[in-house]
Amino acid sequence: MRNNKIGLVLEGGGMRGAYTSGVLAAFMDENIKFPYVIGVSAGANNGANFVAEQRERNKKVFVDYVNHEDYSGFKHWVAGRSFFNMDFLFDTLPNDLVPFDYETFSKSSTTFKVCVTECMTGQPVYFEKSQFDGGEFMRDVLRASSSLPIISQPVRINGKLYFDGGITDSIPLEKSIEDGNKYNVVVLTRNEGYRKEPQTLGLYSRHYLKQYPKILHAIEARHIKYNITLEKVKDLEEEGFVYAFRPIEDISVDRLEKDTEKLNELYEQGYREAMEQMDKFKSWLDGTGKDKIEII
Repeated sequence: MRNNKIGLVLEGGGMRGAYTSGVLAAFMDENIKFPYVIGVSAGANNGANFVAEQRERNKKVFVDYVNHEDYSGFKHWVAGRSFFNMDFLFDTLPNDLVPFDYETFSKSSTTFKVCVTECMTGQPVYFEKSQFDGGEFMRDVLRASSSLPIISQPVRINGKLYFDGGITDSIPLEKSIEDGNKYNVVVLTRNEGYRKEPQTLGLYSRHYLKQYPKILHAIEARHIKYNITLEKVKDLEEEGFVYAFRPIEDISVDRLEKDTEKLNELYEQGYREAMEQMDKFKSWLDGTGKDKIEII
């Protein structure tokens, strides 16, 4: 089932992305595809595997390999100034251990966009997969969208430096609407009712971010835009223009989680909760207009 005028919007959230992995596995099992996918950080990585039609890869990356010694840890921050070992995540994993299907990804007719944050302007930038070859997209764009300030280094793309897209557009619903998608499916990684609090930055963080004052300002204002977007999601849900998947059971996984048992439970929760509402979801899809549905 391909929804011809519906966007799929994927929130980030670090290792909470295991929930999104489960939801997307349910979509694949039901043969539900989208012509437009946009993601941020962990959501972007989930989305890339979804577009590449690799059902098992998200679980392997977000659950199975998390305890690998080269995945993350403060030793990597000391050695490479990044808590997550970016060379491992965006080179060793996709090219050796859990091969990414670059050919299927590149040939896909799906419009796939990833949000990053430009360091000098502090503004969101949206790169589309057709702008790069598959290797560049993995190595540079997906890596940039997952590079949180302070615990990661920025990534240079076409001469400019970029950080994690979640700083400026954690849930890029507005961009999807701007790109022409009247209807959107939004996958969130927080329970209903969650609202983001202002982020408190310590002296070291503020000192580090002096070289990126626009990023510092964006971080300080992040909770405002995030909460406004959550309200928009809620309003559009009520109006029938958005269908949101969000964790129903309470979750305890944090952004830097390394407990594979908890991550696997969250993955299974995402899959289970998506399947439990699949009939309702398909009814919503049908309600968006028969002209928007293509059975494949």
